Amino acid sequence: MIELDSVTFRYPKSTADALSNISLNIPQGSFFALIGPNGAGKTTLLRLLCGRLGAFKGSVKIDESLRNSAGFLNAEKYGVLLENPGVYPKLSIKEYLQYFTGFYGFGAEDWRENGAMRERCKSFAERLKLPPLDKRLETLSLGNRQKVQIVRALLHSPKLLILDEPVANLDPISRDTVWQLLDEWRKEENGTAIVCSHVLAEMDQWATDYAIIDCGRVLKSGRVADVGADTTSFKINATGATLEQIRSALAAAGISADVNLEHTSLSKLYRSIIQ
Repeated sequence: MIELDSVTFRYPKSTADALSNISLNIPQGSFFALIGPNGAGKTTLLRLLCGRLGAFKGSVKIDESLRNSAGFLNAEKYGVLLENPGVYPKLSIKEYLQYFTGFYGFGAEDWRENGAMRERCKSFAERLKLPPLDKRLETLSLGNRQKVQIVRALLHSPKLLILDEPVANLDPISRDTVWQLLDEWRKEENGTAIVCSHVLAEMDQWATDYAIIDCGRVLKSGRVADVGADTTSFKINATGATLEQIRSALAAAGISADVNLEHTSLSKLYRSIIQ
C-alpha cells in the first residue's frame, strides 16, 4: 500500500530534522496507529504523506491504485483530517459537506432527495447523532464540529484515510461510534487508515499495526497482535510449580482462585520505550 524508505524531512530555517530516516511499510487494509509523545513528528509525517510537505529525502512508494498521473495521492482516493481543519462558519452542515464532495466529482444531483451523497450523509449523521443538517457550523459544539470533519473524510468512500486525533473533543460513546465506523469502512472497502492518537487503550482495541515515533525516528513498529507475544505471563492468586498443579491442589482443597492470562499491551510497550 504505502512504503517509506529512509524518509528525512527538515522544516525551513530549522537546524534539526523533524523526521529522520523513517522506514515503514503500511499494509493494504490495515488500521495503522502512529503513536508517540507531543512533538515526536507524527503530524509532520501525516502532512508529508498527504502531500502538504515536500522537499524531503528518501522515497515514498504509493500503491498505483491511489496515485494520480503525476504520481501523487489522488484526492478522490483518500480522506484526510489533520489538526485545526478549516471551517466555514456561515455554511450549514449540508452546504459544507456538499462543497467538499464537489472536489471528488459529486454534483448537485447526488445531493437531491434520495441522491447517493444525501443518503450517505444522512446515514453518517444518524450514527454520529449530529444536529439537523441545516444547522450552521458556527452554532455547533467542538465535538459536533469534529464529527462533521469525520463525515467529510468518509463521505466519498475513500480507500485511504489519514487522520490526526480523529476523536478529539468527543464524548466516550461518540468515540466508540467513530472507531466502529472506521472499522466497518476498513473491512467493507479493504481501506487503509493511518491514525495518530494518544489514547493507547483505543489503539490496542482497534489498530492492526503500529509505529512508535519519538524525536522524528521510528523506535519500534509491527503488528499489534504480535506485541508481547513472547512475554505472556500468568497472574494468579497463589504460588506453585505449575498452573495445573496449583489448580488441582486448590480444587482438591475446595479453594478457588482467579487465574488471568495477561499479554503485554501496546500501552505497556509504549511506556517501556518512551521514558
